[in-house]
Amino acid sequence: MIAIHFEEKLDCRNLYDEIKDYVQRFQPYGLGVEIKVDEEGVLYVHYQDVQVSFYDSFHPLLASILTEYVIDSKEEEWLLSIIETMFYFTDKEEQFQILSIAKLILDGDRQDLPDIQLFFNRKEFIYRAFATHIEQETSFYYEPFLTFRLREYGELLIDCVEMAIDEYMLEQDYQTMLENYRQHLRKAPSKVNHLYIVHDQVFTIYDSQFRELTKEEILFYLEEDLIFEEGLDVQDMMISPLVSMVPAEVHVFTDEPENGVILSIQSIFEERLHIYPLREQSEKKHEPT
Repeated sequence: MIAIHFEEKLDCRNLYDEIKDYVQRFQPYGLGVEIKVDEEGVLYVHYQDVQVSFYDSFHPLLASILTEYVIDSKEEEWLLSIIETMFYFTDKEEQFQILSIAKLILDGDRQDLPDIQLFFNRKEFIYRAFATHIEQETSFYYEPFLTFRLREYGELLIDCVEMAIDEYMLEQDYQTMLENYRQHLRKAPSKVNHLYIVHDQVFTIYDSQFRELTKEEILFYLEEDLIFEEGLDVQDMMISPLVSMVPAEVHVFTDEPENGVILSIQSIFEERLHIYPLREQSEKKHEPT
């Protein structure tokens, strides 16, 4: 018989309900397991099937149930604790933002980040700890088990939070940049009436006569204080030159309106921006401005 001792009786009852649900679901297929809890917060699990080995049938199922329960009941609490106690973010809104990014990383929804695959195996860390230490006849204390047997998982959560904080700070810098550019456009007089941007794998800037701007022309307009794309060649910049020129209107031709650069331009220029399908560039090229 397996006996799991809990300090928190609510955890004991919740896990009992989880295991009971699985046991009832698989009993018609021959799973023989008896479970019960006592008033002291001890969960008892008794495997009764003599025909099928415990380690071939119920052992992996129990380890999986415990793994999912830890993630569902503890992961968010631990992430928030790391955010506050290790990285000193005490503002609730900041904690929520960082937590949201961390959960996306753990769920594999931030494919744009390097080395994100490292976090996909977090369930394996937990599963392996339970599978290694649970025997058919064993007794253990749940909370100390989490503290001492899930250190790899805890270290992974710390790395995840650190990456989430980096992303959060980058996002804050990005939002600050967008607002600074919007303020600049509201205050500065327009230097050109119309600019055309053609996005066909790469971005190309054209003047009001639909003539491609040269590197020298872009440099002429570019204001150093407005440069956001540090380290890029001027011809590879897009946002900083556009803002520096303070156009009255910007016309973008693209088949990818959800492109990140275009979304940034849209956020900055707001009502000044007009987006068209790429195929319409030849028609616009000949329209009077």
